Amino acid sequence: MSGTISRGGILSRIVWMFKPKDPTVKNLYDAIVILDRMINGIESSKRSLKSALEEHSKRSKMAAQDGKSEFQAIFDEEMKHISSLIGIFEKVSYDLLRVRYRLETLTLVEEPMKMLPEVIRELQDVRPEVERIAPELTSMLNEVERKVASIMAVSNMEPVTTTMAIPRREIQESPIEARIKQQVQLPPLPPQEVPTSSNQNRQNLSKKATPEVAVPVNVVAHWLLDEIRSNGGLLDIQTFTLKYRVGKERVFEALRILEEKGLIKVKRY
Repeated sequence: MSGTISRGGILSRIVWMFKPKDPTVKNLYDAIVILDRMINGIESSKRSLKSALEEHSKRSKMAAQDGKSEFQAIFDEEMKHISSLIGIFEKVSYDLLRVRYRLETLTLVEEPMKMLPEVIRELQDVRPEVERIAPELTSMLNEVERKVASIMAVSNMEPVTTTMAIPRREIQESPIEARIKQQVQLPPLPPQEVPTSSNQNRQNLSKKATPEVAVPVNVVAHWLLDEIRSNGGLLDIQTFTLKYRVGKERVFEALRILEEKGLIKVKRY
């Protein structure tokens, strides 16, 4: 399996060199590269477990030959534990491979949006097992989810509005209307307020606001935990919403869930 993975990773990088630098395709290939690293790490750990399993098997046989049943029981019990771990590693590797080749397929189609929610769900399904057997790979899994979410944000294009030129009809003014206009003088318009630089920046930010992404709450919760840990326990909600392109309501809901689970304690300033 590892040989297939390495060939797939090299092939992806070679194909990527000749691909156009489209943001969606770039994020897809970035996610594929991260998944390749995760799969290679899991395969390396699985090989180490298999080596340990062989060593314990030899020790168990030696203990049985020497009549040391207590030592044999210890080795046999540990062999069962290692075998169950190897099974989990194989399942996680299989699930990540499925997602990896799904993303590679999406690089060949024009509209990947239809399949991206399914990719998010598959990543969430494999997350508990990754956290159990390889917690150091959780940050890489988060990065893959961010890449997929950014693709969803880029694909959420705003509808294009068209303007139609309506011909004006020339209306002749009657002598009575002309006389009324001469008699009635309108008051001058109030001075127009010139926006300051700060106001102008806020207006520009509101106009250029990035469309929000419909990300599951549990994904947002994991992102929040990463941000809180990396920032020393502090969280700037406005910066977080701009970075991950999620709405404040979704962020507050995720914070409430984390607080109910006892993972964080929210202090409002």
